[in-house]
Formats: sequence, structure tokens, C-alpha cells
Amino acid sequence: MSLLSSASGKSVYRGYEYFTENKVLSCKQIHDFEYEGTVEGTAQNPYFVHLNLKKPKTSTCDCPFANGLKICKHMVAVFFTAFPDEARKYKAELDAYYEEEEKRTEELDDVLRNYIKKLSKAELQEVLLQVLYEGPEWQFDRFINEHIEW
Repeated sequence: MSLLSSASGKSVYRGYEYFTENKVLSCKQIHDFEYEGTVEGTAQNPYFVHLNLKKPKTSTCDCPFANGLKICKHMVAVFFTAFPDEARKYKAELDAYYEEEEKRTEELDDVLRNYIKKLSKAELQEVLLQVLYEGPEWQFDRFINEHIEW
């Protein structure tokens, strides 16, 4: 299991941000599959990271999130610093995901608009009432505030 697949999606994303924001202050290889680094974080002192790429779950960071149990954003940032090609690969995957998501959203928008256009006035009124009464209270309140004068 790789370090990135051991981390949460949020830790990988934030680690990539730390990498691109140059928050990794140092990174050096200490053995064949081990790296150490320091990363600027929210604390006054930088966090110390030790990566073991053969056994990612034994990697450590002295930040509160990692707590000796989790792969944190600081570890991911050091990993991307040590392996910039992996950072480029991650960025390409992220860009492809966002592009696909945008395409899917546009397709869904078209499907929704076509569905609404096919509804009769009575069907549309019934659907609107159902959405307002069965949806979250804030949605009902917002509709009333924006569309109903009373």
C-alpha cells in the first residue's frame, strides 16, 4: 500500500497545497525508502516528518492530527517534495476529475431543464410544493422571503 493510498483524500489535497505553497522547509532521503523533512504548519514551530515508503503506516509526523496513527498533509507534502513527478501526476488526475465533474454537471443541468420543460403547469406546481414542504426548512424560508409578500 502506498503512502498516498493510505491517506485520506483531504490529507492528499491539503498536502498538495502545502507542496505548491512551498511549506516544506526541508526534505532529505535518509535510507533507501525513508525520508525526513520539516513542514511549516499552523504551529509556531515546523512539524517534523519521517516517511517510510515501504511501510507507510509507520510514517510519523509530530502534528496533532497524525498522532502516530494517520497519514497527514505534512507527510504528503514531504512525499510530493521528494517525488515531484507524483505531484504532477496527482495534479493531472485532479484536473481530469474536475473536468469530468463539470461535464457531468452540465449534462445533469440539461436533463433537469428538459424535464421541467415537459411538465404541465399543474405537475410543476405539485413538484414545487413537494420540494418546499419536504425539503429543509431553510429552503422553505428562503423561498417565502424571496418570492412571497405577506
